[in-house]
Amino acid sequence: MKKFVFIFFLILVWPCYSAGETSVVKLRSSHHLDFVRIVMEGEESIIENAHVYQRGKDVLVRFSTSDFAIEAEKKVLEYRRTDKKSVTFAPGDFRGLKVFTLKHPTRLVIDVHLKVKQNAFLPLVIPKEDKKGDLRKSKTVVIDPGHGGYEKGINKGKHIEKNIVLDIAKKLGALINRGASRSLLTRRSDRFMGQNDRIQYANEKEADVFISIHVGNHREMVIYVPVMTGQVSEIIKPYIQNRGQEEYLTESEELVSAIKKAISADFGDDMVSVRPLPYGILSKINSAAVIIELPSFNDANYGEDLKADMANTLYQGFYNYEEDEKG
Repeated sequence: MKKFVFIFFLILVWPCYSAGETSVVKLRSSHHLDFVRIVMEGEESIIENAHVYQRGKDVLVRFSTSDFAIEAEKKVLEYRRTDKKSVTFAPGDFRGLKVFTLKHPTRLVIDVHLKVKQNAFLPLVIPKEDKKGDLRKSKTVVIDPGHGGYEKGINKGKHIEKNIVLDIAKKLGALINRGASRSLLTRRSDRFMGQNDRIQYANEKEADVFISIHVGNHREMVIYVPVMTGQVSEIIKPYIQNRGQEEYLTESEELVSAIKKAISADFGDDMVSVRPLPYGILSKINSAAVIIELPSFNDANYGEDLKADMANTLYQGFYNYEEDEKG
């Protein structure tokens, strides 16, 4: 009898304890050139069962449970809890939504495409009174899609690194060309280029920024920053055509910081890391230079939406770099 009473007591009380286990949904939002991005990160069971609706000028996110709390990390868009299961955002007039999820950690991503572009991210206008002729430091941006030709890079099923990074590079270049800077790609087709060919191309084009794009074997995005292991003698320096990173380390570090800021805003602080690269292609580039390794094919599904997202994030990093230089 006592055992039966105890079990009956648990049946009555257990739901109360369960109801008290509140899950945290992390929220961040950011402005881009053509859209506002909303990112909600949390437990897989909560995020994957969420539904997104348009309600006039509002965006409504409805979850399958009420046992969650919103923790705003980076917020540029106002929100409110409409009811116990719903969160409403008010971005203003918009022409459409793009909704998708990402893994590791599980995130719901909502891109709200606005009818009016955000002024903060319109291409910079060069004032006529600018004595230097151009406020932008980066007139020429060389984008380097890794691999090519017989060098395929990492493969998994239909995903081939050389093709993925070329697509992203083209999208990034198109975004940069909308502003005052111009972009050049070391390769625009599926052809092999040696490391020295890429270095020579960037330096001959007098690049102000060099961004090399690859896919890695890790869940996060990794930014490689050049490191100088020795200095050239002052006697022979005037006779060296390629001086490498010695004069550009500060610019490279600023570029790394700007791209890291953009990735953190879009994908979370834990989705980006910075690592030194003392040798290789970066050390011989005469400009601000970085290598970006994107998440592995095991951790990301590189459809058109994600490739566009990657390009937008890298463009935002470039924009951050330009704004810092302007300031």
